[in-house]
Amino acid sequence: MLKRKSEGAVDLERDTAPSGPSNELFSKSEMASSGDDAVDARMAHRIADLERALAIAKEEQNLAREELSRLRQHREEDQHAMEELSARLAESGSNANRVSPAQLEERLASHDDTRQHRVERAQSNSEADDLRLRLHAAEKESQERLQQLLALKSSISSLTRMDSQITDSELAESFSQLANRVREWSVSNFRRSKLNLDKLPKETEEVLTALNPLYSVSLRSTDKLALYQAIVSSSLMQIFDAPVVFGLPSTGPFATLRPLAEHTRHLGTTYREWVRATVQILERSEANSDMEIEREASLHRLTGEISHILFTLTSVSLPPHAQSVLTGILKDAVILQRTLALQKARYQLLFLRCQDASMRFDDRTMEAVNDVDPAVEDGTDMDVDRRFLFCAFPGLVKWGDEWGEHAEMSNVLLKARVCSGVS
Repeated sequence: MLKRKSEGAVDLERDTAPSGPSNELFSKSEMASSGDDAVDARMAHRIADLERALAIAKEEQNLAREELSRLRQHREEDQHAMEELSARLAESGSNANRVSPAQLEERLASHDDTRQHRVERAQSNSEADDLRLRLHAAEKESQERLQQLLALKSSISSLTRMDSQITDSELAESFSQLANRVREWSVSNFRRSKLNLDKLPKETEEVLTALNPLYSVSLRSTDKLALYQAIVSSSLMQIFDAPVVFGLPSTGPFATLRPLAEHTRHLGTTYREWVRATVQILERSEANSDMEIEREASLHRLTGEISHILFTLTSVSLPPHAQSVLTGILKDAVILQRTLALQKARYQLLFLRCQDASMRFDDRTMEAVNDVDPAVEDGTDMDVDRRFLFCAFPGLVKWGDEWGEHAEMSNVLLKARVCSGVS
């Protein structure tokens, strides 16, 4: 594991008050200092408010999860009672001649109790649905609060930091937040959809084949929401894999930067220093306006491609608001790609592809997003062999130290979110 670079605070020296006629200047300096202190106080209060709101949202999530767990336990108890009653009724049917009237009355009473349990169970189902909606709303509010908090801290950090470097924890948190937004968007728009893998157009088949060559067999019974997230993430990788910076002009004098970047990636630290300098030069040059136009066109194209692929799988047409939110997610990915390009350290995104049916789940680099097989959940087979199906969101790995040296070392900052199956 790599040690993170410690970030020391910079103490700014205060000018001493000059004597004589300079007292007026000193008073203005005091006024500016007081203004800065007021801004700092407002920011501190804003951060505290957001942290409190985030804690409340998380507490509501925990309470909803506990209530859902209690309802699941009641369902299991009801199911067990139903199975026991069915067995008893079957036994009484085969031994009808030997059952006394008192025993029959007892079983009839038990049957009435079971009918009452069915009514209560239906009410429990309705209550569980309400709890799921509450949990979903609490999770959404929590993500919004966390996003606001991260954005505020990021803005403060950008004002106080001397360069564009970022800590590993901040980077991992930013990518985790992006993964949560992809998940939230998929759940909100496709929760009630039906997955159809038959008679797909060529472009959809190509996307699914890239995720898993055996998709027609392996993905029919998979977690559909995880699959939709994988399709979005597949397009996000087009942003993260962009040479130098996303939106680089494809024509004009800067177009030659693309092949140059492809042929110099192996130069390690020298290449990353060149990328950092090139990004800053581009953003300060006339090419910046061309990059903005190229970037907006590319984002519009990616939004359309994702919407089309998901439509061919679900027959769900995304409303304008959903497409706007999707474009916002893509823009956040563009910001993260630029952040990675400006780092001295070397980071790698792992969007894993299933090569064949023998690829296994690796808990060192992977985190499962789908439910575990019931047999494993019951503890009947703890050593079950799990297969990798597809990647729902990339993982983040850091190679070497903060200066890009000692590349023989690596550290998994964020595990890839994957969908797995049981062999």
